[in-house]
Amino acid sequence: MKEKKFEYDKQQLRKALSRRDFIRYTTGFGTLLTLGPLISACSPATPEAPPVAEATTEAAEAAAASGPKMGGTLVFAAESVGESLEPGLWNGFGVANILDNVCDGLTRPSSTSWTDPAEPALAESWEVSEDGLTYTFKIREGVKFQDGADLNAEAIVRSLTRQTNEEDSSYVPGLYMYVETGFANWDSITAEDEYTVKLVLKSPDAAQLHRLFHPAAVIVSPKALDDFGADINVNLVGCGPFKVDKFTPGQEITLSAFEDYWDGRPPLDSVVIRGYPDEGAMLAAIESGEVNFAPYPPSSAVERLSQSESVKVEAGPPLIDLFLGCCILNEPMDNKDIRLAINYAVSRENAIAAVLNGLGELPATLVGPTEFGFDPSGREISTQDVDKAKEHIEQSGLSTPVEITLSYEDNRFWPQMAELIKSDLEAVGFSVTLDRLDAGSYWGKVLGGESQLNMNQRSLWVPDPDNKVRLLHSSQATAQFETGVAGTPVGDQFDELIDAGRSETDEAKRAEIYKEIQDLILEEMPYVMLAYYTKPVVMAQNVMNVPIAGASTERIFLNDVWIDS
Repeated sequence: MKEKKFEYDKQQLRKALSRRDFIRYTTGFGTLLTLGPLISACSPATPEAPPVAEATTEAAEAAAASGPKMGGTLVFAAESVGESLEPGLWNGFGVANILDNVCDGLTRPSSTSWTDPAEPALAESWEVSEDGLTYTFKIREGVKFQDGADLNAEAIVRSLTRQTNEEDSSYVPGLYMYVETGFANWDSITAEDEYTVKLVLKSPDAAQLHRLFHPAAVIVSPKALDDFGADINVNLVGCGPFKVDKFTPGQEITLSAFEDYWDGRPPLDSVVIRGYPDEGAMLAAIESGEVNFAPYPPSSAVERLSQSESVKVEAGPPLIDLFLGCCILNEPMDNKDIRLAINYAVSRENAIAAVLNGLGELPATLVGPTEFGFDPSGREISTQDVDKAKEHIEQSGLSTPVEITLSYEDNRFWPQMAELIKSDLEAVGFSVTLDRLDAGSYWGKVLGGESQLNMNQRSLWVPDPDNKVRLLHSSQATAQFETGVAGTPVGDQFDELIDAGRSETDEAKRAEIYKEIQDLILEEMPYVMLAYYTKPVVMAQNVMNVPIAGASTERIFLNDVWIDS
């Protein structure tokens, strides 16, 4: 019996993220820190969103009724294709999408609704002890990795522990994504026999089964780990529906159907994921037919694309939070009145209309409207109030104009959003310097605690309220320095409440805890919410069965997608 014990140091992550290695590994890092019919914006001041497909055309319905056709190539336009496929340190949504299709985890998302309970994947079943601490997984037998290695309990244990095991040949310094798997709360993980894995937690975690389908928790071939060691980052081997044929780091990856996939060969013959960092080039590729799938379309072009006869635009409910992070480590963000002034100065209605093209809702706090524990009362302070903004600046005791720097990435809609926010803030007494950075420089600055006001998003990758509020936990998220609250009295309050919410098994009590967390967010304003974003996905008319639920939160699963040729 092999066992791995976990001794977690709260400062471990902070030290890892302060390394110079971090910036090198995360060059090109996407905006990570970060379903059903379209939900329109709730404010009457917000114009209607451009039309998106809630139902297929008659031709598409007929094609869908005929069942999936085998063959074809999906050419997938991503914002970027990173340099590394390492599950513990991937850079950008494009790489996360690769991981989701080359590898599987113990569990996978519900096939009916993103927020429903997790379903079996490499674990065909499991039992949870009455105290919620022990998970016993029955591993699926007869499963092969793409290199022919057998899946068994020892392969699971190694894959889930190697990111923190310096003695493993595949270990590299600076890995941090394991935090998203709930690792800090793991006491031990054990291969009980050939097909049984036991995971013991330090405290109950209502989201643990969901965390096990995070891209950081995918299972990698032990043979590949032995053969390639740390070079697994360019030689990824899993047991998912597609295998890697050719990887050109930073540019493109070609995947082919894995004939021996345990859940049946996928309909597509191949998938090409290609990076388009330039929005103009991506739009041209979509309109010319160079690509037939674009889950990250230029937001400014969504209305135009929705009028096209060659493509369809689909969207689900708003699963992505857009926000400003107020790093209290740096003046003037340590002044609560300044944070409240920023909150009241921003016009979310204008941001949703002008920047998101109507694809969003007025926000409350980090917990969104589709999530357990959502408290809509926070929306009351999401309406712009210039007078209140000016009052809070006066109460701050600072002379005007209050100088502030807004840091953001130079991709997607962030530059346009930054210009709008600058205008709103300067109208009430701020002087705003725009700090437009490439993704690697942005994350180096933000995660180093060097920003004042930063702009980011959090997707519902783990469908549980803990997934988003844990951004405010001192040791269980990758982005503590967006706000810098860790280690402060307020940070200690967040830690206590977040720990309690995660471990509470009574739903009524748990909902009350998340109400307290949301109230504390509104009181302290570490994050100024901008919108609940409804993410559009563009595809050719003949691309069928895309799981829009996952795509709405930037998780793209292609095992059942097919092309009506």
